[in-house]
Amino acid sequence: MPLIASHRGGSHLWPENTRLAFSETAKLDVDLVEFDVHQTRDSKLVVHHDALIDRMTDGKGAIADLSYDELMRHIVIGSGGETIPTLAETIDIFGPSAVDLRLEIKTRVDGKPYEGMESRIVDELLATDMLTRTMVTSFALSRLEAFAAALDERGLNVGELLGFIFLCSPQTVAQIGWRGVIAALGKSGIREIALRADLIDAAVLDLLRRDGVTVHGWAAHTSEAAKAMFRFGVASFTTDRPDLAIAAKRG
Repeated sequence: MPLIASHRGGSHLWPENTRLAFSETAKLDVDLVEFDVHQTRDSKLVVHHDALIDRMTDGKGAIADLSYDELMRHIVIGSGGETIPTLAETIDIFGPSAVDLRLEIKTRVDGKPYEGMESRIVDELLATDMLTRTMVTSFALSRLEAFAAALDERGLNVGELLGFIFLCSPQTVAQIGWRGVIAALGKSGIREIALRADLIDAAVLDLLRRDGVTVHGWAAHTSEAAKAMFRFGVASFTTDRPDLAIAAKRG
């Protein structure tokens, strides 16, 4: 049975990636919460989708250019006065719950990595006993490789995780084709992929599964899309409407 991940805490129900959204998601009959991690100028791990704070807060600028204290001066729009949460605060919400983590490693505005961020994420997950309750994802294979290296430095491997997933965009598929995608996965050693829901069909699933690749989904935001994820039997999928996905699961 596919696992349901509340995308950014259910961003069509509550302000995305907020304590409110996460607290409400923790009460739902979902398996995972999906969220995004960036790093401030002074190396604080924070949960926010964009590399810039312009869209979702009353401020402007890149997270990478702001100290944590500077970031905390800005309020998330529509949140009732909340600031951007830290990774630690997010873990505090879900640690006592039955909802596990689907964590996306983000990059700077220019696509470059945050220095040392993967190691800091590993340490945070280890310190809170959440490593084995976490799927780690990224659109950048290099960030997944950096995360694997950070685990290896601590005598661990990606097998400790719930999942280790390359997020494959439609643009990537258009540029290099399915064979190119499979080759890139083979080169990196990553055997899990997440595709946008509307790219998933029986032929694509057969192609990837024949190569030993586990398929996940993302952006299954409607009842019809969620039902398709259950019909195709993907490993997990994200949705902005976890309530619709729960209803689809119950049939």
